[in-house]
Amino acid sequence: MVGVINVSRHIPRGVLAAVAAVVVLAGVGVAVLTLNHSGSSHQKIKAAGKGQLPLATLRVEHLHHGRVHYAKRLRLHVVNGVLSSVSVRDQSGAGAIDGTFNKTRTRWHSSHPLAPSLQLRAAVSYVDLAHKTIRRTLHVSTPAAKQHVNALLSPGGGDTVGVGSPVVVTFSRPVPENKRAEVEAGLSVKATPSVVGAWHWMSDQEVHWRPPSYWKPGTKVQISSDLQDVDFGHGAWGAVGHHQTSFVIGPSHISEVDIANHEMYVYNNGRLIKTFPDSTGRASLPTMDGVHIAIEKSRVVDMNSATVGIPQGSPGYYNELVYWDVRISDGGEFAEQGHINVSHGCVNLSPANAEWFYNWSLRGDVIDVYDGVRPPSATDPGTADWNMSWKKWLAGDAAPSAAALALHPRLPHTYEPRFAPTHHKHSSSGKKHHHKKQH
Repeated sequence: MVGVINVSRHIPRGVLAAVAAVVVLAGVGVAVLTLNHSGSSHQKIKAAGKGQLPLATLRVEHLHHGRVHYAKRLRLHVVNGVLSSVSVRDQSGAGAIDGTFNKTRTRWHSSHPLAPSLQLRAAVSYVDLAHKTIRRTLHVSTPAAKQHVNALLSPGGGDTVGVGSPVVVTFSRPVPENKRAEVEAGLSVKATPSVVGAWHWMSDQEVHWRPPSYWKPGTKVQISSDLQDVDFGHGAWGAVGHHQTSFVIGPSHISEVDIANHEMYVYNNGRLIKTFPDSTGRASLPTMDGVHIAIEKSRVVDMNSATVGIPQGSPGYYNELVYWDVRISDGGEFAEQGHINVSHGCVNLSPANAEWFYNWSLRGDVIDVYDGVRPPSATDPGTADWNMSWKKWLAGDAAPSAAALALHPRLPHTYEPRFAPTHHKHSSSGKKHHHKKQH
């Protein structure tokens, strides 16, 4: 809701004459209408002397005990007068409410239905039949909604996260497609230094925001939501109030997993600092290709093959505790070293290397797996954000900005260190490549 109605107090005499023409004047008893301050919208009638002009009075339609129900428009009506200006503002901080006059300027209504839990202050000026300006201040509230939709903002709490961290907003109930643009308008991502980005709806209860490529280290990000005015349908409205949190982008941690060569290359701010032997998924359960992000860290995980479709009693079944785990997908953790690809989709390191990587890594770090045969999943939380073109990402935005639409960036993984002249070469063709070792 934006803007404040504020028009000239000068009312043309023709408009006043049109109002006066419907009033019976001299020689009869006339009625003076006064606003009932007890909270009812009904008008009291009071006798006036002969020959006097009727008093101009103001009423709020559908007002009951000082309240107008949400989902209805605020409607003001002046009797025996003409509205000069109307300024309505929510005292709780949600801003101003715009509106429209009728042709005779005897009525005003808000442009949109009111939201729940508002405390409105209406400053109204109107001119009576004697050309006298009258100013009134009205206080109107709306009741609270019976159901609220909450939005969880992440990352937050001032956390330091990796360069691949998307902004994630999770809703407590599904968001209809026809409400998503309005919801996006109530969400804000502000970065310092500034960066263009866009939303992408991963599901009807989760939307992500990211820039075209990985974040710049040191970027400070503030996320906020203000969804109080959003009607989600079926009696549910956005949670009351303005909510915000923040996070900071840490150093650039990008690791590259070469499935064919059984090696992982670890880069810190573009410099290769570690080369680890690894093993990945066996042929029947290959590790997903593509850009992953670290989504969770756990010192110990109970790994049970039954979770990937190998029940107890079947060949290959296992159930054991694995330490120093960094989860990069719904089924991928770093664990122990192997010289051939033997795991059930995991990327495995030796216990010592896994511990080092666990202590070094940040949630949101990039782990790019390449030269594999299994494509990344668009629904896995570890691979959903960075494996699609910018054009495809924008296709999931209900209302992309002009600045975002004007961008035509390369795929994010093309900005990784391996593409620098001094680093190893890479192709997405699936062929084996030779890598220049750095120490």
